[in-house]
Amino acid sequence: MTQPTVLDVTEAPSVFTEPFSRAMLTSEKSLSVLDSDTGEWDTCTWPRVHERAVEIAATLVARRRDDAPHVGLIGDPTVDLIAGVQGAWLAGVAVSILPGPIRGADEKRWAEGTLERFARIGVGTVLGDGSQLDMLAEADLGDRAGGGMCLVAAREFGVDADVANFVPVDAGPDAPAVLQGTAGSTGEPKTAVLPGAAVHTNTRELVVRLGMHHSRDVGFSWLPLYHDMGLTFLLATMGSGMESYIVPNSAFAAAPFKWLEWLTETKATVTAAPNFAYDILGRYGRLLKSADLSGVRVAISGGEPIDPDAFDKFLAETARFGFDPAAAAPAYGMAESTCAVTMPSTGEGAAYDEVMVTVPGEGVEPMRRRYAILGKPLDGMEIRIVEPNVDVPLIDNRDVGRVEIRGTSMMAGYLGHEPIADGDWFDTGDLGYLVDGRLVICGRAKEIVIVAGRNLFPVEVERAAASVDGVKRGGVVAMARGDGAARPGLVVVAEHRSDDAAATRSAVISAVASECGIVPADVILVEPGTVPRTTSGKLRRLETKQLVESGALS
Repeated sequence: MTQPTVLDVTEAPSVFTEPFSRAMLTSEKSLSVLDSDTGEWDTCTWPRVHERAVEIAATLVARRRDDAPHVGLIGDPTVDLIAGVQGAWLAGVAVSILPGPIRGADEKRWAEGTLERFARIGVGTVLGDGSQLDMLAEADLGDRAGGGMCLVAAREFGVDADVANFVPVDAGPDAPAVLQGTAGSTGEPKTAVLPGAAVHTNTRELVVRLGMHHSRDVGFSWLPLYHDMGLTFLLATMGSGMESYIVPNSAFAAAPFKWLEWLTETKATVTAAPNFAYDILGRYGRLLKSADLSGVRVAISGGEPIDPDAFDKFLAETARFGFDPAAAAPAYGMAESTCAVTMPSTGEGAAYDEVMVTVPGEGVEPMRRRYAILGKPLDGMEIRIVEPNVDVPLIDNRDVGRVEIRGTSMMAGYLGHEPIADGDWFDTGDLGYLVDGRLVICGRAKEIVIVAGRNLFPVEVERAAASVDGVKRGGVVAMARGDGAARPGLVVVAEHRSDDAAATRSAVISAVASECGIVPADVILVEPGTVPRTTSGKLRRLETKQLVESGALS
């Protein structure tokens, strides 16, 4: 008998949780979560994970607060915390997963801000574990929003609850299932309200596009669950009942090369990561001695711009470990569309569009560039390219414009804002074009750098600067300083590790001048970790620019 999965429902189910429950309850596979403290895997069969979800759901229903019905999750992933996702849905409420404090942050301020944010989005119960839950418990908000919230260890919540007469609550396909925080890389973070139907559809179409199946696949991820890609990857494995291994993001951050060890140990066939993780392995892969990546058939790269040169280095370094280049899957997505918008089919591998780019201005020579091709839209999603409202660099034989999307995976809107009507196009803020129906992204409209009347894609400048030894990839921001400044022109802020700052600065100026045809007016070198980032690791470009203009970075 073939095991049911989310694939068995071709339309949005009448009860959102049905296909996930079926896949979990009929699975012979397990969920394994790494305990960072012990280095051991906590393994639990999917049917047992579902049993925990029902216990959690029954307890949530019994304790429901109509003024704050939703569930918040915090801390490193555990089996019980993951069960809390399905538990919330079985109780008919949404789940919101928020990040912990970033390194060096004021923990008291983080705890108070997190409780207040949970309260604003209607969370009444927070499940967690470890130090993050302890910090929330110690926060004293008094009469402010978030005070008196129910904070419980996930491993204890609902244990041995009476579930004999429990019936899943049908909140309807249009009810919110996930309250997803957006990255906020170019502005203030918002909360995307994702209906159950959108979450189900995006999960199903991702599984279909990648051909994920319990009979042959093993999933592995270290992506944080508060990030849309991390959560959707988990749901894809949950919804197909396949073997799944989850590692806390902090464990990867402490030892990035362990990723290959984990892939080898778990015999994973499907994994995912942002570009920077592939870049690390490409840059330092020569230091690796052994691994077995021959079983990996899908390696998704998404969440941030893809650097073709860096990705090619990853492919070259991992070939000796048996990694199949056809497994590479550069993709595009965003929290507002649940996660994935485009994805190549399995076996396509990484593909690039090699083009000539001309920056507007007299006497400017065209420059050869490569951009990653990010696949076709998932079924149910549409993409169109519209006239940009800013001048953009010209690309021969390509119509560059603003990328707009719509379809079955879209959010209902941002919490506290006007809802998005069915059929409305959503402006992603990204600039790109289509090649044979496949998406290519060039940059973001808000981040176009205008210097001396010339418009530049900042990512081109940043990649040139990052090619210099000692400069940290993923730690470079390019911006324009206005005519009123003491030194107007192109400014490059770069995190670096080098003993000779003057030589590094000179090398950055030379690299940018030769690659982009413009000489930076200033190169600001800072310590690693200085450039502000979102909780998912994306650069906060506008905040960086404000710091430069205020003199905080100089």
